[in-house]
Amino acid sequence: MSEPQFFHHFNEQNEEVYDQLISLIETTQGRLAPIIVGCDDAKLRQQVIDRYEGEAAQAKIRAYRIVLGQEPSVRAGLMALREREAHLQAGGAAVFTVTGAEWLLRIKVHSADEQSDLDKFFGYLQWTREGLREFRYPIVIWVSHRILKEMSYRTPDFWSWRKAVLRFVDESMPSFEAMPTEPRASDLEPQTDDFLPPIAELQAEIDQLTERNAEAAGLATLYERLGKVYAHRVRHGEAENLADEQEQTIAAFHEAIGRYHSQKNLFAQGGVLTALGNFLGSQSRYVEAIRFHQQSLDIAQEIGDRNGKGRSLCNLGNAYESLEKFQQAIEFLQQALVVQREIGDRNLESNSLGNLGNVYRNLGQYQQAIEFYQQSLEIMREIRDQRGEANLLNNLGISSSSLKQYQRAIEFYQQSLEIQREIGDRQGEAASLGNLGTTYRNLGQHQRAIEFYQQSLEIKRRIGDRRGEAASLFNMAIALTKLDNRWGASQLYKQSKHIYEDLQLDHKVEDCKTAIYQLQQIASPQTISHPMCCNVSSAPSPRRYRQKMLWWGWFLVRVAMGVAIALAIAWWLKK
Repeated sequence: MSEPQFFHHFNEQNEEVYDQLISLIETTQGRLAPIIVGCDDAKLRQQVIDRYEGEAAQAKIRAYRIVLGQEPSVRAGLMALREREAHLQAGGAAVFTVTGAEWLLRIKVHSADEQSDLDKFFGYLQWTREGLREFRYPIVIWVSHRILKEMSYRTPDFWSWRKAVLRFVDESMPSFEAMPTEPRASDLEPQTDDFLPPIAELQAEIDQLTERNAEAAGLATLYERLGKVYAHRVRHGEAENLADEQEQTIAAFHEAIGRYHSQKNLFAQGGVLTALGNFLGSQSRYVEAIRFHQQSLDIAQEIGDRNGKGRSLCNLGNAYESLEKFQQAIEFLQQALVVQREIGDRNLESNSLGNLGNVYRNLGQYQQAIEFYQQSLEIMREIRDQRGEANLLNNLGISSSSLKQYQRAIEFYQQSLEIQREIGDRQGEAASLGNLGTTYRNLGQHQRAIEFYQQSLEIKRRIGDRRGEAASLFNMAIALTKLDNRWGASQLYKQSKHIYEDLQLDHKVEDCKTAIYQLQQIASPQTISHPMCCNVSSAPSPRRYRQKMLWWGWFLVRVAMGVAIALAIAWWLKK
């Protein structure tokens, strides 16, 4: 094929791969030729496709595209094209480009699903040999490198008769590995090997000891354990009555704090203050959390507990980050890092590094965030912290998505979700689901985004994560707006605003007010119908309305011009 006058230049390695691809497209006309191409760089993939389709057009080879969806069958896509294209029915030269495999999920969207989308893709591909024999064309199937590695053993029959396998390397940004990040504030508690017994058993033990001696020293420990049991139930979505068990958690911790204080056991008191602060942070009560973390810090400094000092500083940094007071967060986290490095606490050092990465990511400084994540990775791999790994994968997904590396982001979120479900991290699972929703929303797949948001919302409500609940409602409202369901979007924005008001997150409240105002500018309340939340509104499109008005305006202007011309002619003839 002759090259078009203008085309994108690739690096030397990718130019060689591109030359092989062009040669295969040209020489395999009239033969079935599945060509598997591995590429993780979405921008590069589009540039390659545009370039070879341009060259194919010059060589009188028609280019067709197939985008895989939730029923990812290559054969079905080819059949649908042939049914409507006379050129294909006549046996004309063609090249087919198949994309979309890189977006297919490895996890089941719903627990009732028999297979994930990626499992379906492999299943369809494995049994396509006979079905594809009638398509004597080059078929370029684009996949991620991770999927490419799996194809040889997931689709052995297809793999055995493939025509070629090509691999492009990323050009858009330096590659970086998946790295674990910070556990949230709720994880930065003194490490204990405490067994957490059933609530009824603990309560019975407390009652018995209180009856014998209401001032017994052991009651402080029992109340501390009771608070931890309730906190565990709330965080893991196991609470039978969420509001009641939230209050039971706080009450038990307060009782333990008071008793340790009476015993002048400051070390234990500082530990429970940390636990209470972390629990309140997990429930989005950040201002209260800061008060208890500050008390814990004061005690650690008083008794010379440097480990506790480093932990409290890190927790304060987490809480200020959640309040979006980033400069204060950075100051606390940097102080924590100094202390943790001095005492050689590798676990807490990795936490602080990961949290600094989060702050800089929130400030839009993604490369600096990635550097902190990389430092955290080295430590986390040493200590083999699964929860930390899952959290980091999630944060790397956010950073990748911010850089518009959506395929990479989805890979990170899926890996994170698999780990979180394995270890029972419900809060992390909700975060990964929500982030998947946002990525699919960015890809324009709004209905699918809503499915992920809804799953995330259910978990957040179950575990009492009110800030997360508000974020899910807000994100779902954006997706509903894109689907033209303005009434549903308006209701969700309002719900989100009420929660942010309760949490005293003024910046987020303003975001909700702005979104509601913009929604009202699209259409007046009289034109907004009241459908079910996640159905598409039947209200008329504002874009169509404007187009209709412009058409009528143009029509009236033409009529007026015609009348004016007719009157002028009549006047001239009369004269």
